[in-house]
Amino acid sequence: GEFYNIGKHQEPPFSPAVFSLPPQINNMLYIGVSSFTFESAAFVYNTAGALSLDITDDMIPKISPVRLNTRTFGVFIPQIAKRFPGLMMKLLVKMSKAPVITFEPNNATVQSFASMTAYAIQPNAALTPLFVLNLVSSVSARVFVSGMRLAGAVTLNKMDLTLGTSDVGDFHVSTLNSIFQTVLNFVVIPRMNGEYSL
Repeated sequence: GEFYNIGKHQEPPFSPAVFSLPPQINNMLYIGVSSFTFESAAFVYNTAGALSLDITDDMIPKISPVRLNTRTFGVFIPQIAKRFPGLMMKLLVKMSKAPVITFEPNNATVQSFASMTAYAIQPNAALTPLFVLNLVSSVSARVFVSGMRLAGAVTLNKMDLTLGTSDVGDFHVSTLNSIFQTVLNFVVIPRMNGEYSL
């Protein structure tokens, strides 16, 4: 199968690969879905801008020592605390291209390519851009039946960060790894697990 945007039909920039189903004779019904189906869905959602997420401090568990504010980020990037003291922050995560999906028995792996823009929230609610990180991550999704529904659980495999642009000078991106691992594990992945059950 293939997904299309009904408002603006556009062919995906990739073609379906040939796949075969393993021989089975024990069940009455078998359903096969190729990775092309899910990749076409990801392409449609990404093209429509639906694969983006605003992350604010109120989305991070209260028990977490990591907060989305210039004080926390100032520990890792001192220029932020000096130039924007005492401000809350916001992260905008947007897919830079459609995810790549591969299937194995009982597991799907999704490699995503995103940009993460950090903003300082000014007292008048204006957003001041701080930096943009390029994010390549890999997650695994285990699919299972829960009651009468098809469900899944997503876990983070790996995450690589590189600096795209910076409005606060150069800094070592590796120092931010722990912060963004926390954001992915406690905000993004739980949101995926909660919103995308089938």
